[in-house]
Amino acid sequence: MVTGMNWRPTLLRAAPWAVLAASLSLAAPVSAQSSAPPAAPVTFSLDGSAQLTHERNSFWGLGQQFAPTADYPRSHTWLEVFVKPGLKAQASLAGGLSGYGGVSLLASGTLGEDVFQVKDTGRLLVEDAYLGLRGQAAGWNWDVSTGAQPYKLGHGFLLSAGAGNGFERGGAILAPRRAWGMTGIGRVSSGPFMAEAFHLNPNELESGDTGTRLWGLHGQWSPSEEGSVGLAHIRVTDSAAPYPQAPVTIIENGREGLQTTDLIWRYEPRSGALAGLSVLGEAAWQRNDRIDMKANGWGFEVGYRLAQLPFMPKLSWSMRHFSGDDPDTPDKLERFDPLFYDGAPSTWSSGGNGSFAFYNSNLVVHRLRAELVLSQRDFVNLNWWKVNAEQANSPVQYGQAARLVIVDGSVGLVSGFPERALSQEIYAEYTRVVTPHLFVTTGVAGAFPGSGVKAVVPDARDWWGVFANVTIKY
Repeated sequence: MVTGMNWRPTLLRAAPWAVLAASLSLAAPVSAQSSAPPAAPVTFSLDGSAQLTHERNSFWGLGQQFAPTADYPRSHTWLEVFVKPGLKAQASLAGGLSGYGGVSLLASGTLGEDVFQVKDTGRLLVEDAYLGLRGQAAGWNWDVSTGAQPYKLGHGFLLSAGAGNGFERGGAILAPRRAWGMTGIGRVSSGPFMAEAFHLNPNELESGDTGTRLWGLHGQWSPSEEGSVGLAHIRVTDSAAPYPQAPVTIIENGREGLQTTDLIWRYEPRSGALAGLSVLGEAAWQRNDRIDMKANGWGFEVGYRLAQLPFMPKLSWSMRHFSGDDPDTPDKLERFDPLFYDGAPSTWSSGGNGSFAFYNSNLVVHRLRAELVLSQRDFVNLNWWKVNAEQANSPVQYGQAARLVIVDGSVGLVSGFPERALSQEIYAEYTRVVTPHLFVTTGVAGAFPGSGVKAVVPDARDWWGVFANVTIKY
């Protein structure tokens, strides 16, 4: 058993959902006399992963420079694991209705000390516990659901990771928890049109629960399978999440009242001269009149699959822009809030290692990516990132690189980096599909400090990391 795991309270919290799972199972009798499918089929799933990671010169030496008494190690080696068993059920009801539900538990842990100096910890918690109802009316399909479940808006630019990972829960890199703590989702669709309303309560870390609650509306038009365009509006009704402001101010409850409008697009032609092309992205505009905030963020990816060449390479370029707070406008806040974005290297992260150091705010990021198919079982992904600050001397993370400076003969406290170039990074991974349910992945990442980091860490060192991962999915 992993040291420090608080198993008993979480098992007690999971008990009601275990009863629900048992009830769903009993609702699906299987007859030995008939080969017909059961009236309410139940499916079992099991996901799990273990990853061994080694990092050297994490954060380029920022820890040694700004917290020398913390004795932050130059290297870290640790193991992360998670196991997630689950049940899903569905049933045909009277009046052409269909009911469905799901429940799962997730145990995650960290052995050894990770880059955040968290060691030997983990949790067993409920992950999914939801019920839903589907039907048709007047030519429209409708679907309503509630409970703890995943929800992703568009490409995950703003809303995707509904749960906190790492720290007391363990599994900082694997980030296995995705489901929101509580949801209410209603959706209608007819032909190419879809509209939905949602209310989300994130499953935040116990050590950092901000009490964030948000709701939103989302409409999408998909004239064909090849493309779609959508528009969403999100409002945060409650939140104690603070906002950093240049030079080193903290705005209490900064997120509360935030409003975000999000434009979403996708174009992926399946045939013709443009077959193999993919264009996707999102652009968001934010405001919060309570704290005089106006910010914006956008990102896109353009890719092309060269299916006729050896290894069928897909080459892509992605650019992202997240506004930072302008230190010359102390009465206004321009820092973008990425909310609960998908931070995987294949989506909206700022690097393999860099995703630990940078939050998607006050950044301008370019990424080049090559995806290669060596065989039906062997895949390679190669990535390169260039990361700049959008605003110099402005927070990149909370208090990152805070220091005293002399401006016009006066001493002042600032945060952020004095120059915009932060890092460049290479990241390569190889995946072997051992069986349809077993995958092995190895990878290496190297992040090289830019002039902004070197300006505050004179002896900044290259940050390297390697990992080996085994994943099961059943």
